[in-house]
Amino acid sequence: MSPSEPGPDPDASLVAEIERLRRRLDRERSARREAERIAEDATRSSIEDPLTGLANRTLLAANLENELARAARYDRDVALFYLDLDRFKLINDTYGHDAGDELLRGVADALRATMRASDTIGRLGGDEFMVIVADIGEPDALRLAGRIADAVESITPESTGGIGCRASIGVAMLRGRTDLDPADFVRQADTAMYAAKQAGAEVRLFDDDLLTESDEKRDLRRALPHAISNDELVVHHQPIVDLTSHRVIGFEALTRWRQPDGSLLMPDIFIPTAEESGLIGDVGELVARKAARDLVAWQQRHHDTDAIVAINASPRELDRPGYAHRVTLAAEEAGLHPDKLIVEVTETAIMEAGQVAEDNLRALRSVGIRVALDDFGTGFSSINRLRSNAFDVLKIDRSFVANVADRPDDRAVITAIVALAGIFDVKVVAEGIETEAQLDAVTELGCHAAQGRLFAMAAPIGEAAGPLDFV
Repeated sequence: MSPSEPGPDPDASLVAEIERLRRRLDRERSARREAERIAEDATRSSIEDPLTGLANRTLLAANLENELARAARYDRDVALFYLDLDRFKLINDTYGHDAGDELLRGVADALRATMRASDTIGRLGGDEFMVIVADIGEPDALRLAGRIADAVESITPESTGGIGCRASIGVAMLRGRTDLDPADFVRQADTAMYAAKQAGAEVRLFDDDLLTESDEKRDLRRALPHAISNDELVVHHQPIVDLTSHRVIGFEALTRWRQPDGSLLMPDIFIPTAEESGLIGDVGELVARKAARDLVAWQQRHHDTDAIVAINASPRELDRPGYAHRVTLAAEEAGLHPDKLIVEVTETAIMEAGQVAEDNLRALRSVGIRVALDDFGTGFSSINRLRSNAFDVLKIDRSFVANVADRPDDRAVITAIVALAGIFDVKVVAEGIETEAQLDAVTELGCHAAQGRLFAMAAPIGEAAGPLDFV
């Protein structure tokens, strides 16, 4: 390099080095931020419900355990709220999953607006939510539960045409206990929620009565599989009587659980447990097989091949794909003609089970098995159900029959039901006939058949009334 030629500019080299270091630092910062974002997302996804942004099961369990520990240390109460949305499945099936998701997000927003920042609000999954509230007494907890119920009921999503739902809420209070396991605490709130739902109430507090009931349900749940496998469930039959000829035209099959002392447990006691435990399908299949075999034996004994038998289907059974096939198989194995078997369903059961129920009903009728709409007059859209031509029989709910002899409004309801049935060519059966006055009234109003204690109590098929017993 000649003396006249300029040398490297040290300032320029320094600037270039600084710029290189700056770009490297920016890359490292960006990579660090991305790593932090990924870690934050991973942490959030492990403790947050992705649909609603509420706490998920993991975070709920951790927070509940912490609150119980604090309660024991500082001698304060804790309230646990367990929410289940009534008719959510119907809304989800009718308007689609996007509408269902909108409703769930609406519930989450309503809970956030109702609760304190210190409370834990979470979604357990599906349409079930949980709220943990510390340092609250029982009266305030029940008032809060009422506010939660009002907040949920006020939600009217546009995607459902403004149709919302209601929450059944179970409330459990710690009440100073230091030995209560978090899982047991959740079970208490869950038990109270189911009690609220079954009673048609919005809120139920877990108390000593429910504690006894919970213990009884646990014992039933443990004993029921043994009862099924050891043939302890028996089928009794209540006659259905034609109101023109006064002849027995068939039976409704009703199950009982025979106890070791020979007494019988009624279905309203153990069927809910069968449904909750998932054993209702096994119970239903057993009843279908026995009812079909019993009727065939009765037909042969009385030389009456026209007699029918009706079995009841619960929402949990209707919601099982293949239910229709299992019922059909029960009739085939017994040698019972399909059109002598009737499956009774309530409108509520159809609404809860949704599309699978509709598919099962169509499959039943396609092979000749008839379908009865039970408890007619108490549902939400009975006329639309009739218009679908999915039913062969209407069974008028006993609540309308009880006072039909002396209440004009009940007579008007039955008159309207009979008229509707005539339009759609459907037979009408009046349930719960206990007096001659009731029998005279439903006969005069045009019902085709009836059943109830006036004719006979449900009994084993060998003791059941013969076809001419009421002529």
